[in-house]
Amino acid sequence: MIRLKKIGSKLLISYFIILFVAFLVTVVSYNVLSQRYFMKEAKSQMRTEGQTIAKTLGKMKLKDHSIGEKILVKKELRVAGRFIESKVIVFNKDKRIIYTNWKSLDREKMKKFIREKDKPLEGYITEKVPIKTPKGGIKGYVFLMMELKELKAMNEIMKTTRILSFTVAGFTAIIIGILLQKGLTNPIRELMKTMMNFSLKDFDKDFRLETGDEIEELSICFSSLVKKLKKYDRQQKTFLQNTSHELKTPLMSIQGYAEAIKDGIVEGAEMEESLDIIMNQCQRMKKTVDEITYLTKLENVEEIFRFEECDMDKLVEDALRSIQPLADEKNIKIDVKGDFDYKGFYDGDKIKRAFINILSNAIRYAKENIIIQSFMHDPYYEIHIIDDGEGLKAGEEEKVFDRFYKGDKGNTGLGLSITKAIIEGHDGEITVYNHKEKGAIFKIKLPKGL
Repeated sequence: MIRLKKIGSKLLISYFIILFVAFLVTVVSYNVLSQRYFMKEAKSQMRTEGQTIAKTLGKMKLKDHSIGEKILVKKELRVAGRFIESKVIVFNKDKRIIYTNWKSLDREKMKKFIREKDKPLEGYITEKVPIKTPKGGIKGYVFLMMELKELKAMNEIMKTTRILSFTVAGFTAIIIGILLQKGLTNPIRELMKTMMNFSLKDFDKDFRLETGDEIEELSICFSSLVKKLKKYDRQQKTFLQNTSHELKTPLMSIQGYAEAIKDGIVEGAEMEESLDIIMNQCQRMKKTVDEITYLTKLENVEEIFRFEECDMDKLVEDALRSIQPLADEKNIKIDVKGDFDYKGFYDGDKIKRAFINILSNAIRYAKENIIIQSFMHDPYYEIHIIDDGEGLKAGEEEKVFDRFYKGDKGNTGLGLSITKAIIEGHDGEITVYNHKEKGAIFKIKLPKGL
């Protein structure tokens, strides 16, 4: 037996893959974006601090003894909620360093950097702000610097915190995923167990899993399927019982008359009558067997239908021609109303047989008239066959199409079953109900195209 992967395992693996990818994308994007954010925030803070210092120094002369009194020796910038020390250098317009809080400053290296305006200082973030006189002239610059390693150190601290948070979140998500997987697969297992232990004889309950999702819908579909199977099983049993009854009656009659002829009980004219009865009963049995075989093919072999373009008026005309002698015998008038001048893709012989079966049934129950009407709808044609008889008895609407169901004047009880199979084989629909005045109405719906 092939061992298949369980849906719960597939869902859990898919969940973990999505979780891992989401964490990976979050970590990578956060590392890149956070570094850029810190650098942007640091430069913004340095620019603000530099402008504040430049504004203060713009009102005074750039001398060593006066600068120390006006600005702080140590400047701190707040980046992402943390204070980071910045290096401040003040130099005049001749690029001579006037003041700095950077004790380990290599002045010669710094002078070289100041002279080379476009060359960045490796390992630092820098911001230069001009010091302007009250008249708008430039008398010097405030130069702020921050080491990148301080930002990276802060980022590492936050990375560690983030990893710990993701680890806790990951374990929590795994636990939740396992619980969700169990909650999803347990109803599936219950449904599978019910299906594996299914038996038409023992299965009487209305099975339903109340999960509020597609699994509940699946359980409802399974329960509906069981009902259809049980109904079909009952129909098959009834069919076999009725078939045996229909065949047993003429067989007993044939046997009785045959034994009477053999034993010499009947002679002369009586023997001739007995032989006629035997032949009639044989014909009746043959007709019943033929109809059973035909109905079985209609319901189980799709290839038996041969669709082609047919004229509906010709099909109706042929059906009327076939049953006209029977109608004349009972003095029944058949009126055709509506427009039957249209074409459709049907199995013409079978549609004609369906019409003949319905009309024959109507003739048996009609008193004087039968009406055939046609109505055009989208996307189907509708045909009504109405008789003026006594109509259907209570509850007969659900039984007339059952196999071997016979009304008061019925024949084999298979004609309307065959008719229904033919109409449904054309993706159509047939129903019957009582006319509001008197009699019964057979309503047929046939699609305009296949």
